[in-house]
Amino acid sequence: MPVFALFNFDDTSTVAADSAVGNGAQDGVYLDGASAVDGRAVLDGVDDKVKIYADPTFQMQRGTLAIQFAQSAHQGDGANTILSRDTAGENPGGFRIEVLADGSVLISHESEGETTTFQTEAGFLSPGDEVNLSYSWDAEEGGSVQITNLTDGAAYSADVPAGLTMDQGDSSQPWIIGAGQANSDPAQLNNIDQYFNGSVEHFSLSDTVDNGSQTPVANPDSAETDEDVPVVIDVLSNDSDPQGQPLTVTGTPVAENGTVTVNPDGTLVYSPAPDWNGTDTITYDVTDTDVNTATSTVTVTVNPVNDAPVANDDTASTTLNTPVVIDVLANDSDVDGDALRVAGSPVVVGGAAVGVVAVNSDGTLTFTPADDFAGEAAITYVVTDPDGLTDEATVVVTVSPDVDRDGIVRGTEGADLIDETYVDPYDGDRIDAEDAIIPGDAPNDDRVEAGAGDDTVYSGAGDDTVLAGEGNDLVYGGAGRDELHGEAGNDTLYGGAGHDTLIGGDGEDQLYGGAGDDLLHGDAGDDRIFGGDGSDTVYGGEGDNYIDTSGTRPLPDIDYPGVYPADTDPENDRDLVFGGSGNDTILTGDDADTIHAGAGDDFVNAGIDADLVYGGDGNDTLIGGEGADTVFGGAGNDLIYGGLDDTIGDALDLPDDVDLRPENNPDLLFGGEGDDTIYGRDDADIIFGDEGNDLLFGGVDNDTIYGGDGNDTIHGGPGVNELSGGADRDLFIVDDVAGGPGTFIDGGEEGDDYDTLDLRGSGPLRVTYDEDNVENGIVDFLDAEGNPTGQMRFVNIENVIPCFTPGTLIATPKGEVPVERLRAGDRVITRDNGIQEIRWTGAKVMDGGAFVANPHLRPIMIRQGSLGNGLPERDMMVSPNHRVLVANDRTSLYFDEHEVLVAAKHLVGARGIFEVESLGTTYLHFMFDQHEVVLSDGAWTESFQPGDYTLKGMGNAQRNEIFELFPELKSEQGMEGYMAARRTLKKHEARLLTR
Repeated sequence: MPVFALFNFDDTSTVAADSAVGNGAQDGVYLDGASAVDGRAVLDGVDDKVKIYADPTFQMQRGTLAIQFAQSAHQGDGANTILSRDTAGENPGGFRIEVLADGSVLISHESEGETTTFQTEAGFLSPGDEVNLSYSWDAEEGGSVQITNLTDGAAYSADVPAGLTMDQGDSSQPWIIGAGQANSDPAQLNNIDQYFNGSVEHFSLSDTVDNGSQTPVANPDSAETDEDVPVVIDVLSNDSDPQGQPLTVTGTPVAENGTVTVNPDGTLVYSPAPDWNGTDTITYDVTDTDVNTATSTVTVTVNPVNDAPVANDDTASTTLNTPVVIDVLANDSDVDGDALRVAGSPVVVGGAAVGVVAVNSDGTLTFTPADDFAGEAAITYVVTDPDGLTDEATVVVTVSPDVDRDGIVRGTEGADLIDETYVDPYDGDRIDAEDAIIPGDAPNDDRVEAGAGDDTVYSGAGDDTVLAGEGNDLVYGGAGRDELHGEAGNDTLYGGAGHDTLIGGDGEDQLYGGAGDDLLHGDAGDDRIFGGDGSDTVYGGEGDNYIDTSGTRPLPDIDYPGVYPADTDPENDRDLVFGGSGNDTILTGDDADTIHAGAGDDFVNAGIDADLVYGGDGNDTLIGGEGADTVFGGAGNDLIYGGLDDTIGDALDLPDDVDLRPENNPDLLFGGEGDDTIYGRDDADIIFGDEGNDLLFGGVDNDTIYGGDGNDTIHGGPGVNELSGGADRDLFIVDDVAGGPGTFIDGGEEGDDYDTLDLRGSGPLRVTYDEDNVENGIVDFLDAEGNPTGQMRFVNIENVIPCFTPGTLIATPKGEVPVERLRAGDRVITRDNGIQEIRWTGAKVMDGGAFVANPHLRPIMIRQGSLGNGLPERDMMVSPNHRVLVANDRTSLYFDEHEVLVAAKHLVGARGIFEVESLGTTYLHFMFDQHEVVLSDGAWTESFQPGDYTLKGMGNAQRNEIFELFPELKSEQGMEGYMAARRTLKKHEARLLTR
């Protein structure tokens, strides 16, 4: 079984943890500069080491030791110690692994007064080589040693005789990675000969004998072949096994640009991918009879060869007695990228009775049908590359008889290119030939029915109508008021200039309206719709659509001096968008747009100017952007921004007193049903949370917020705000001094009503409650000297959480000072010892998560006057274990002590003292040379007294800082010596004071 193992040297720890047993008994420690880097123990060769704590289990009669290391550089001319336990030759059971200056590895095992050594040949390793060593011993049966250079494959093995043990008689000796003992001669103290400069990947001990099964060594190979020619590769010829075991190729070797098969004799057959050339890499595994596996690679160079071109058959059409030009090379190819040409003279099957063909200088063919010939003409032609390799194909030309035109340009069943050069094979109609014959059409108003196939249509000038038909079609409307129908398939439609109508039809279509006031219908499928410039109307239809109607030069209707001018035409890009069903993304850009997002979880960015947005059903994200927007979230848990979203941040949200245009972004926002999150952002916004548990942020400037039904959380933000919670349990958070003064808060009284005002982030303040109604009151915000700087009024608030833990005033010779401003060295007035100097200050930050996990640590509120005689002088919030001085007749009666200390948590239940459900606070501490009683908000309370419980609850940094100042506290006696200033009452004793 494993006794000890270090396999994962943790970069972030100061302890090398035992990963075998895991009980910590044999953990190691990095000393004198040793460290862990990338999972290895790293030593620099200057008196550094990793020490594994001594343990009785190391006194073994039999076992196996394994270590893997790499020497970075040899130190001096002597032996560099890799691993040792005591010094070989001085104590029984000594053991040492060293690297000598000649590059050999030496093992010395001293047992029963005899030293047994094992040594590899010189040059066995070089700096940087990775070496694996396994050493097993057995006092009765002997063992073996296996040393393998994993870098170059060199190996050494030997039998270990019986009679050797690791029993030193003294179990206090540790294992040391690196040199365990420095030279005792002071003049030789920095002799670096014995130290190790390198790293260790792992070190382990077990109490079983492992006779050294080792991993084979697989070395890289290379091979060369020609394109499309397989090659046989003997990958095992340069691979080896340290134990001499036979090797086989296992698994399925993998190549990036070809296939690999394994022959019975262990060779590989690599077949490059068709027509591919370049450098490929094969990865393969070799395995020995002990099922140890190694991985290597083969680099195969595939030389290019010239390939013949590929000629594909073509089709063309013309009418009676009309020549036609055919680009036969357009669909022909050469895998080598060679330029192709038509070789010789093409042949018309049937001869002159069918027609004649000529080769043009650009490689096209011109076929002229014979007089009055109609039907199909076949032409054979040959293409050739520069090296003379050829291929043959056939062109079939359909010659149509004269028919009456119907004014519609029709495509075939294939993939047609229909443009000005295209001739309708059925009746000769063409695009922009000034040949329109349908009543009401101008000369170049074309009608196109592309038909089946993946067609490309350029309808050109005029007011055109295009039916793309089945297939994945590409249609360009061009100039004019065009109507484009994608119909079935994944179509792409470009309206171009003019007021166009684009209808995607079935499939995942892309619609580009271009300039003009366009009408765009996505219809079925997940469509992408781009309106372009102009006031567009968009219907997304079914599916998850992406809709962008923003123009190319957006400008707000209201200028911002020095940044951008006002829009000179605020009406030229007003879009109307209907997202339809599905999870749509809608961007509208410039001018006052109207957006109906529809059903689904939609994302809407209305862009600039005064937009109107309806989120509809679903969990929508709605961004009003710049301008006075009106946003209706609708049903669902919506995220709404009146201004810019969080990707841009608050940098452009300026208070009115510095905002050059304070009226360019006042928004009206409605959350609707659901648990909504709403940000008003810049300028004076009006926000309605409506039904649900909403999270509402007013942002900067003077906002009005109505929470509505539900348990809402409301942040007014900077400005003079009016905040109304409405029904149920609402939370008002004032965490910015700029968002308090002048604000009015009404918690509301309807529903399950229990409203909370959280002032924890607003700095020093004073809360004064209405004598007739404790749910109403005034908050005075204070400066550092306690002078009022502003006032906030609240009504119908059942719970106020002030921030008095930081902010508590401590009496000093210079007057009262907020506790958070005290530092070590400051002087404070104490009850027993006059003026004393602070030795240490600390803090414990508690957030909402910490209070959920540790509810017993919630702060205790001590209301003004609740301790008697008007003390404390103001509301004071402390940690539950903070002790307060109590001095009255009851203390003398019950405890024979006039003054006692009572933990704040034990006073809960007395009038004006209660636990606070805080979302977060900071507990502040300060400590003197002895436990003191100080004046806090006019009442006597304790300073910090270290104890076993309090010190364990601290972080390492604060605890070490206290130990550095008060080293005696490390001991139990020293802890007892730091005595409490007064007797401390227990919980049952404190009850006598509160009943």
